[in-house]
Amino acid sequence: MEYKALKWSVHENPKRPGEPCIGLITLNRPDYLNAMDPLMRLELDALLSEIARNSILKVVILTGEGRGFCAGGDLHSEAEALGAVSGSMGISGPYKEMAEHFFNDLRHKVLQSAMRKLEDLPQVTIAAINGPAVGVGLEMTTLCDIRIASERARLGEVAVPAGFIPESGGTRNLPKLVGLGRAMRLILTGEIVDAREAVRIGLVDEVVPHRRLLKEAFSLAGRIAANPYLSVRQAKRLVKMYWNWNRTDEGYRQELEAVLEITRTKDCQEGMRAFREKRAARYTYPYDAGWPFASRAANPKKKD
Repeated sequence: MEYKALKWSVHENPKRPGEPCIGLITLNRPDYLNAMDPLMRLELDALLSEIARNSILKVVILTGEGRGFCAGGDLHSEAEALGAVSGSMGISGPYKEMAEHFFNDLRHKVLQSAMRKLEDLPQVTIAAINGPAVGVGLEMTTLCDIRIASERARLGEVAVPAGFIPESGGTRNLPKLVGLGRAMRLILTGEIVDAREAVRIGLVDEVVPHRRLLKEAFSLAGRIAANPYLSVRQAKRLVKMYWNWNRTDEGYRQELEAVLEITRTKDCQEGMRAFREKRAARYTYPYDAGWPFASRAANPKKKD
């Protein structure tokens, strides 16, 4: 398959020249800080299926092209699918809203499929975080086995302030990495942490000079890949089995249902518009209908 929103290459183990066993996935939308549009989601879903079937690859490195790792979901295409921008997707007529919600739901289902495949790869995965990793970008790193960050990395879970919720395992994995209170703070405030703070709280495992990021990632991948094939695979499988003790199909279903419910609200559309317009969001829904205190909302100055 020819990839446009991704780059895919296979490299020799630097510890064992002549043994091509390390894969490199590069998110390739540098002009948009590698924000995930529909094409990137589809390509990543297809590529991860291909990688999972490859019995030669031992380690897979995930990084971003240019200044960013991944700036989350691409809000322009998100807004088009939800009718949050004028002329959305060129759809008109009586089925306009139904079609918009259909394509919105589809993009989230494809993303969930791709993220499950990333987390379930039999190969060891290393996130080489070369710059900002926010929203789904941060969540992708938590799905990898090991996280190495450049000194230029910035990480944050910005879904809630933008009118969304984490949808790629963030609510499941962040508390296990940084603790419940810190995870709540990151998720509910959208706080961005730099590389130094990220390693201090356990969000990443190591911080290295930016120019050496990929070299360090390949060096670590080579050390892992030089070990016995089955020992590495079985060790990863068992570690992930215990790590994923709270991962269930029911959890995935509820995660997706929550995302689809939220993306049908006015607040979600407002969040996207505000983010695109670089202004503070004016969240009102469902309170603009006076819910659940209709009489008081109708007379806001009335006192008991």
